[in-house]
Amino acid sequence: MRMHPAEIAKEIRQFSFFKSFSEDLLLQTATMIHTESFAVGSFVLQEGKKNNSLFFLRSGKVEVSLSGEVIATLETPGEVFGEMSVITANLTSTTVKALSPVECYIIKTEDFAHVHPKDKDRFQALLFQIYCFILTERLMRTNEKARLFEILNRELHEAQSAIEKSGGGKVLLVEPDKKQQLPIRMALGGTGVQLDIASDSAMGNAFLAENTYDIVLCEEACVDVLKEVQDKKSSPFPVLLTSKDVQGNLKILEHNRFVNHIISRDAEDKNATIRYVLTALSKLLNKDLFGVEKYLTWGVDVQSRTVTHSAQRESLREDIFAYFKKMGIRSTVLDRVNTVVEEMLMNAIYDAPVDSQGKSLFNHISRKEEIQLDTHQQSVLRYGSDGVMLAVSVKDPFGSLTKDIIIDYLMSCYGGQAGSLNTNKGGAGRGLHQIIENADLTVFNVKKGVRTEVICLFNVDGQKREAQPSFHYFFV
Repeated sequence: MRMHPAEIAKEIRQFSFFKSFSEDLLLQTATMIHTESFAVGSFVLQEGKKNNSLFFLRSGKVEVSLSGEVIATLETPGEVFGEMSVITANLTSTTVKALSPVECYIIKTEDFAHVHPKDKDRFQALLFQIYCFILTERLMRTNEKARLFEILNRELHEAQSAIEKSGGGKVLLVEPDKKQQLPIRMALGGTGVQLDIASDSAMGNAFLAENTYDIVLCEEACVDVLKEVQDKKSSPFPVLLTSKDVQGNLKILEHNRFVNHIISRDAEDKNATIRYVLTALSKLLNKDLFGVEKYLTWGVDVQSRTVTHSAQRESLREDIFAYFKKMGIRSTVLDRVNTVVEEMLMNAIYDAPVDSQGKSLFNHISRKEEIQLDTHQQSVLRYGSDGVMLAVSVKDPFGSLTKDIIIDYLMSCYGGQAGSLNTNKGGAGRGLHQIIENADLTVFNVKKGVRTEVICLFNVDGQKREAQPSFHYFFV
C-alpha cells in the first residue's frame, strides 16, 4: 500500500538531508518519493551502470564496494547514496548491495520537474546546498579514514620492525581458507620471516616432518597439528587461531588445554588480523610478552600508577575517568572502562597474590575487607589511548593466573553457573567474565610464577564497539 505524503514527510523530516526543508517544501518533496524493497544479496546500485535516482535508506543494512573492495556499510536511516551519479550524470562509481532486507525511499531526477515553478529556484538552490553538505561530510569521513590508515601503517611498521629485530624466523601457517591466508601473507611480507602455508592437517604434518619452525600458526579446525607439535616439541610456539566467538572458543579450548597461545580474529576484518598476528609474532619471537604499548601506536603517552591497597580503587578509577574524559572519550566507552578497571584491580589485589608455595593469600577474604599490599605484592595499573584504541592494563608480580582458571571460570559464567567454582572464596566469580564482556579485546600475558598482565582494549568510537568481544592469551 502506497504511503500518504504526510506520513512520508513526517518520517523524512528526521533525515539530515531534509533538515533545511520548510514544511511546505517537505510535503511537496514527499509527493515525489517512492518506496522500494530489496532482498538480501540484491543490488541497489551497480558500479558502471547509469543511475538517475537518489536513494535514502529507510531500514536494513547495505554494503558499499568499489572494484570489489568493501569500503563502507550503512545502516542508519536517512543515509544517502546515488547522489554522485545524479550530480555528475556519470555512471555509478560504486556498488551498493543489501546485506539484510532493505527498504529505501527513492526520488528520481525526472520528478524534480514537478516542483511548482514558484519553488523551482529555491528548491534547486537548496538541493545543491545539501549536496555540498553531503560531499563535505563524506570528505571529512575520508580524511578521518586517511588518518586512521596512517595510524595503522605506523602500527604495522613498528610491529614489522620488532619482528625484524628478532632476526626473522620460520613460521608455518596451517589454514584451509585461502582468503584467510592472505592477511598473514601480507603481515609477514618484508619482515624477514620465512612463511610456509599448509592447506590442511596432512600437509601441515608433512611440513613439520621436513622442517623446524619457530612458530606454528594453526586454524582451529586443524588443532590436531598443534597437538602433534606439542607432543614432539617440534616448535617452541604453537599458536591457535580462533574465531571471535568466545563461547565457541571455550568449547575448543576445553578439549585442548595444552594450547598455550591463542589469537582470535575477525574473518571480515583483514586489518585487525594483520595487526594482531604481527603483534603476537613479535611478542613470541622476541620473547617479550609484556607491555600495553604493543597494542597502541608508537609514541603514545602511557600513564602508570602503583596499586598499593584496596581502598585505592575508587581514586584510581576517578583518575582514569578524568584523564580520558579530558581527551574527549565518550562516556559510554568510559562506563565500560570503569567496570573493567574495577574487576582488574579486584583480581590484582585479592586473587593474584600467592605465597612461595603458590597458595592464595587473600582470595578467601571478602572484597569489602581492606587489604594493604607489601611492596613485593604491588601491581601496576597502566592506561593510554592513541585516538583509535584505548588501553588499560594491570600487571602483577605473581604469574598465578592459569589457562584452567580462564577456561573454567568463563565456562561457568557463560553456562549460567557463575559462582559455582567460588566455594570458600570472597568474590562472586564473575570478574573475568565482566572484563571480557565489557572490553572489545582482552589479552592475557602470563609468565608462570613471575608475572601476569591483563590488557583490555576498547574502540574509542563507542559506535564501533565489537559485536563479539574476544580474548587472546599467551602463557610461557
